[in-house]
Amino acid sequence: MKKIIPILIILFWLTMTFLLISRYAPNAGLDTEAQLLPESKQRWMGIYLKGQKIGFTSSRFEKGIDGYAAYEEIKMKIMVLGIVQDIHSRTSVLLSPALKVRSFKFTLNAAQNIEVDGNIRDKTLILDITTANNKSRREIMLDEAPQMTLTIIPYLLQRGLKSGMKIRLPVFDPVTFSTQKMLIEIVGKEKINLNNSEIEAFKIKGDLNGLKLLMWIDKQGNELKEESPMGFTLIAEPMEKAMKIPDIHSQVPDIITQTSVPFNLELPPDVSYLKVRLKGIDFEGLELNGGRQTLKGDVLEIVREDISAPHHVLLPISKMEQFLADSLFIQSKNPEIVNLANEIIGKEKNSLAAGRLLWAWVFKNIEKIPSITIPSAVDVLKTRKGDCNEHTVLYTALARAAGLPTKINVGLVYKDKRFYYHAWPEIFAGRWIAIDPTLGQFPADASHIRLISGDLDKQMILLKVINNISLEGTEYR
Repeated sequence: MKKIIPILIILFWLTMTFLLISRYAPNAGLDTEAQLLPESKQRWMGIYLKGQKIGFTSSRFEKGIDGYAAYEEIKMKIMVLGIVQDIHSRTSVLLSPALKVRSFKFTLNAAQNIEVDGNIRDKTLILDITTANNKSRREIMLDEAPQMTLTIIPYLLQRGLKSGMKIRLPVFDPVTFSTQKMLIEIVGKEKINLNNSEIEAFKIKGDLNGLKLLMWIDKQGNELKEESPMGFTLIAEPMEKAMKIPDIHSQVPDIITQTSVPFNLELPPDVSYLKVRLKGIDFEGLELNGGRQTLKGDVLEIVREDISAPHHVLLPISKMEQFLADSLFIQSKNPEIVNLANEIIGKEKNSLAAGRLLWAWVFKNIEKIPSITIPSAVDVLKTRKGDCNEHTVLYTALARAAGLPTKINVGLVYKDKRFYYHAWPEIFAGRWIAIDPTLGQFPADASHIRLISGDLDKQMILLKVINNISLEGTEYR
């Protein structure tokens, strides 16, 4: 089981970490119209999960010759299915005198490394992405200039803040390469206990797609504490204390188990029909209805596809360019991907049969291990290991290279009276059919509950689902 439970939740948590209101708040009072910005100073915070120390952040904000610069470093150790995973990220941002983002550099070192260089020219964001085995460039058109996590509070302070003030800002996330709107509210003052002292602080709320975040800063603008869902807390600490990360042991919560969803029924293997009631979440933005899933009110029915019908379209399938496209991490036009896809399917033109050949190859040849990465098909082809994300991204690239329209589903899958976050492909062979090259299911059983489909930028909507959704099973067969 430890080889097949997905690691997708880790990427969501990283995204949440980078989209917290700020790792830094400058020295300026909030209840003032003064436009004040700080002198350079290193700030340190400890990262805690359910009260257990797992890492630290270090950040600073300083004035340069022609503008400002912000820096942040994050180091963490987290438990994933009994395996300690190290995460290390660095972010640097250059800003104009008006605190508009000019450029940034983001690096993430985990199971695999990724480096992202971003430059904003007029309303175009140019991204250069480097992974272990691939370099690519992407251009994104911006409706308005976004902020980064390191720049939000300085930007707001330059405008002058008041208690009760609300503002909505676009924030660019270098993990998902997407811009999200964050609603920020200056709630007012309250007293908090910190390091055995009671301190009067300003409370700031952040709302990102329904994900609630909190931060407290003192009257000088020093960040004291942050809280986010799933039990993560950041607390201001001296450098020596912040940098001390104890050995991770069994008492530290396992991130996968912590975010799984309990279920009231024990399902047998290979379920063909499942009926559940969904509770605790807003359905807006989710893709619960369609294809093999039918949503009526809060009741969801899932029926595994019957693939015994003889009629299936032939490859290549045209007029479905959206699901055949080469993208940043699904490199379906990469020569190695194309050559391998052709080698696997040979002369097979039946779309369903070709899809099965590709499924069998990925299931057999990719080692199933937890992996904290931003998955790239080319990298997976080199390393030949990973969890559901790596299996799904590689399969999608191979299928698209073969002319088989494919999309990525993200949602929940059942195991031992719990549902775990998971990713799997869906192929078009005359109709859409869900398959699972990680778990070896063709088609995927009815315990696969699709919440959303699409790449990482669309999957951000799931942040509001995690730790809020509950499931009540009423029927299965």
